[in-house]
Amino acid sequence: MVKLFKKEDILLGSPLETMGFSKDNNLVQISMNQNVIIKKYNFSSIKQMEDIKSQLLRKKILLINAREILENKRIKIEEIKRFIDELKLFLKDKGGSVGRLGGHYLILTPNANVKIAN
Repeated sequence: MVKLFKKEDILLGSPLETMGFSKDNNLVQISMNQNVIIKKYNFSSIKQMEDIKSQLLRKKILLINAREILENKRIKIEEIKRFIDELKLFLKDKGGSVGRLGGHYLILTPNANVKIAN
C-alpha cells in the first residue's frame, strides 16, 4: 500500500525518514507493502539450518539465541563457524543480512527490504 501526503503534513529531516518515508518532490511516499514478522529462535543444533532457511524464506526476521549451542562442549567451534558461513552465503544470495547482538544473539533479515546497519 502506498499513501501520498503533502510535504507540509509530515516533518522531513526527522527520524521518520529512516522508517520507510522517502521524499518525492512535494510529496512524501510511504511504502508498507508487506508484513514483517520478528521471531525469537532458539538455536541448539546444527541440524536446524533448513528450518532457519525456511523461516527466512517466509519473510521472518529471526533473533537467534545461540547461547545453548555456544555452551555445548560436544559441538566444535569449527562446525559453528561453517554453519554461520553457510547462513551468510544464503542471506547474501537472497539480499538479506546478518548482525550480532551482544555475545549470544544474531539477527537475520530475509531480504533487501530490511537491512542491518552497524
